[in-house]
Amino acid sequence: MFEIMLVDDEMSIRNSIKTKIDWEAAGFRIVSEASSGNEALQLLEQGPLPQLIISDIRMPQMDGIEFIRICKERYPLLRTVVLSGYSDFEDLRSAIQLGVKDYLLKPVARGELHELLDKLGEEFEQERWNLRASRQERLRTNEQLRLLQESFLLQMVKDEWYSLAAVSERLKQLRLTPLAADNLKLQFAAVEMRVPPERTADRQERRNLLNLAFQMLCRETSAKWKGIYPFGDPANSGMMHFLVILKPGPEHARKTQRLMEELERSIAGCLKLESVSGVGVEVKGLKRLKNGYASSMLSWSQSAVCKKPEDERERVPELTQAFTPEAERRLAQFVEHPDMNAFRRQLDNVFGNEGNTSLLVCTFLALRVLLLFTSIAKKFELGSSSLQKYLWNCQLTIADYQSREEIRGLVEELAQLVMEEVKKTRFSSSRHIIEAVRKYAEENFGYELELSSLAAMFHLDEAELTRLFKQHVGIPFSDYVTKLRMAKAEQLLQEHGLKPADIAMLVGCSGSSCFSASFKKYSGKSPKEYRERYLKRQVRE
Repeated sequence: MFEIMLVDDEMSIRNSIKTKIDWEAAGFRIVSEASSGNEALQLLEQGPLPQLIISDIRMPQMDGIEFIRICKERYPLLRTVVLSGYSDFEDLRSAIQLGVKDYLLKPVARGELHELLDKLGEEFEQERWNLRASRQERLRTNEQLRLLQESFLLQMVKDEWYSLAAVSERLKQLRLTPLAADNLKLQFAAVEMRVPPERTADRQERRNLLNLAFQMLCRETSAKWKGIYPFGDPANSGMMHFLVILKPGPEHARKTQRLMEELERSIAGCLKLESVSGVGVEVKGLKRLKNGYASSMLSWSQSAVCKKPEDERERVPELTQAFTPEAERRLAQFVEHPDMNAFRRQLDNVFGNEGNTSLLVCTFLALRVLLLFTSIAKKFELGSSSLQKYLWNCQLTIADYQSREEIRGLVEELAQLVMEEVKKTRFSSSRHIIEAVRKYAEENFGYELELSSLAAMFHLDEAELTRLFKQHVGIPFSDYVTKLRMAKAEQLLQEHGLKPADIAMLVGCSGSSCFSASFKKYSGKSPKEYRERYLKRQVRE
């Protein structure tokens, strides 16, 4: 039912119009009346707004033309029909210039009123349908964007970075621009729901529903706060992580801690479960991002096992500054050029004098090194992710270790396992190293991938990588990346009503025009033509 406001200074005319037809049968209802433009504006300000105004042109105080002009400024989507006499031609022309498309001549004829309402009803229904379709499209776009954002945040903390510039550019593409700011201050937090032993025997589908409810609760709760970005990890669906942008001012004090407290209350109230959370230390800039994540995992693990003295916790900010990008680079170098002796010497530099290093310090450093191992394993592990899963489990249980020697021994043991994986990929066959490059491209085609940077990442000469990739994959690397992007674009065109500009962003193309040209070259059809043909096939089937 569409709602109407009737505006005319003569009550007899308003009553005549009201009795002309069965309004509800026509799909309309007159919900308010006004005898002047001023009175009508007051009613509109009070709300709610009707879909249609039927207004006389000639009225005292404020005439219909002035009333319509103000309505167009304040309520541009509101439709107006004017009532005019045969002598009101100039006023009617002014109304048309203001955008009024429909009018009724006095005295209002029943047939003309029916005809106009039928026409407006169809237009309003079409507008409603368009609005619903637009909302659904936005929801689909937002959901795809959310999935990509969360996946990329996880990638940032667990994987090797292509380059700082590429990471910043991808953040902007994924509408995470605040995270690319030069003066960024951030903090990580983690929360895990604790399922009691008697419920762990639940069927898998019930556990999946519980995990989904937990994740949705975390996202909905964090959505109330500005500058908080949640993300999960498929390796542990009962845990959620949060990247929090920190800003100065008392209103931001304890922002992350207050979020965790609210989450713990929500999880207890809605899911009837206990939870364990941890808040990391503040870090500055993307280069220290992984340190911030590791400190949140340390805080979580300490909360999960026992409470540690505050003087030990106070040392964590110092550690996040001490584990520098240069220290990480050198450790990675000795793992990827498998050299256990050199790795141990660098580990001595990182861990310092173990006799003077607290268990908490050793735990943080080990967590940070395990993140490095995970990124290297993901890059070089082929055909399986068992080593990555093992590394993740070690990260979750490292707080159980009771001595510095045990922690150091675990780190060296894991280093040896990762080095063995690197050896198998790098030195057993050129096919293996190209498979690793191909796998990396499949997971990172959203970046502007440059062959020179990839060659450096995989310790190959650029010319050699070009030759080997063409030899083993059959097409040049740039063509392969385009193929990956266009295949993903085909999937999005089939499954979602996304605009080409949105799809271009999701698949990593620089713009909609570039995307359209690449897609037509790849498939022989424009994105619009491809979608139309696909939909027609679906209808026939």
